[in-house]
Amino acid sequence: MAVVPSTDYIYSVSDEGKTYIICLEKKTCSCNRFQVDGIPTHMHFYKPETILKTYEVHVYPLPDKSEWNIPEHIATEVVLPPKYKRPLGRPKKQREKSFSELSKRKGTNSCSTCGQRGHNRQFMSNCNTECIGPNTSHY
Repeated sequence: MAVVPSTDYIYSVSDEGKTYIICLEKKTCSCNRFQVDGIPTHMHFYKPETILKTYEVHVYPLPDKSEWNIPEHIATEVVLPPKYKRPLGRPKKQREKSFSELSKRKGTNSCSTCGQRGHNRQFMSNCNTECIGPNTSHY
């Protein structure tokens, strides 16, 4: 495989007897796979052998910060933190209930034996005599 740069962004890649044109700026390749995958396929950037080769080159430490040559337009640029802060606590639900939904009365207990509201069969002392008949069992 041979990679020949035309510009900083455009490369001509010869791979297995075929030649492809890759544009890193527009993320396109003449084979159309770069447009689908988002990875420049013929350049083999992400293969283990290529990644290992990046560590073959010696990396020299930077000089002291006072010796750095920083362009003026970068040195004067101020980077501020984002304006948005995430609120504390659990996020709210997506939908807020309307007043009519909030003001609706919740259901009350009703007895499964007599069907009256305000009590259930567990609290037989609240049942009237019609509910607690002589042959009626609450359990």
